[in-house]
Amino acid sequence: MVIAFIGVFSFGFARAEQLTPTAIGQGITDVSVVDSDSDGLSDQLEIKTYKTDPKKADTDGDGFFDGTEVTVGTDPLDAKIFPGMPSEQELNPKVKNENPLPWYIVRASGFVAFSLLYLSILLGLTIRVPFLHKLFAPLYAMQGHCWIAFQAILFALIHGVMLMFDTYTKFRFVDVFIMYASPISPGLVAFGIAAFYLMIIVTASSYARKFISQKTWRTMHFLNIILYIFVIIHAYKLGTDMQNDTVRIVFMSANGFLVLLMFFNMFSRIIQNISRKKDANAASGGANMIRR
Repeated sequence: MVIAFIGVFSFGFARAEQLTPTAIGQGITDVSVVDSDSDGLSDQLEIKTYKTDPKKADTDGDGFFDGTEVTVGTDPLDAKIFPGMPSEQELNPKVKNENPLPWYIVRASGFVAFSLLYLSILLGLTIRVPFLHKLFAPLYAMQGHCWIAFQAILFALIHGVMLMFDTYTKFRFVDVFIMYASPISPGLVAFGIAAFYLMIIVTASSYARKFISQKTWRTMHFLNIILYIFVIIHAYKLGTDMQNDTVRIVFMSANGFLVLLMFFNMFSRIIQNISRKKDANAASGGANMIRR
């Protein structure tokens, strides 16, 4: 009834302000009151302000005059938004009755898991950076390093499991633990699942370091690079908090710093290997000279 009243009022107002031949005969020449399509908006307002069609009463074709939509605050250029349309809560009653606690736990546990993973990788990279090595030296005990990685896995598990209790996303067990099974962004969710399994493999190799060779352990730890890339893609593309500019800037800055450390670590290893080969060649040459 409200919409009908507004429509009738807008139509009557449009007819009243429309410039007619009688009005012209009476000396009214202000073109700002011309309403060619009688939709409640003057031609000048339609062209300059609302960008609607001054010769079409219902520009978006949703059944409501442009003037009516402007009056009630809807977009006269979008047919999907019209006066009296049901709200999101009316369309999806579960949204109204949803308990937000699981979703808050999902977000919080994801943040904690990423922070712990970040710290774990940072500790491994600062070995060859003198000033950082002194700062983080107290945390370099192998047991502490493994414990941080294990806690990251635990919170990542909570992050995934709590999605099954969120009534809005409606994730199932297979959606959380099987790649590409998710109905929501299957590719991006798959990055998170793959990263979770890689975290388990890398952390397990650290706990089993006494039982495997040094070469095998180092090779498995190179999976950290792939793991880290997967987590970054998953968090940046799917993270709800990434919509906040401040969070996004801090996230990119912190990870940019970690990437620089990765390159520094890589170049340091290359230089050390070159230096070792030179020393080995020099020692070998000196031994040959002594024999001669």
